[in-house]
Amino acid sequence: MDVIMSLCDRVWVLAEGRNLADGTPTEIQTDQRVLEAYLGQ
Repeated sequence: MDVIMSLCDRVWVLAEGRNLADGTPTEIQTDQRVLEAYLGQ
């Protein structure tokens, strides 16, 4: 993930085939929906 986050200007996160979130790497790393979907937090 570090490589992707350092190379990309924007990131799209998919969950169950749908766009869950999109934004800058910093926004994605702190997006509560992403954390809940992928880390169970």
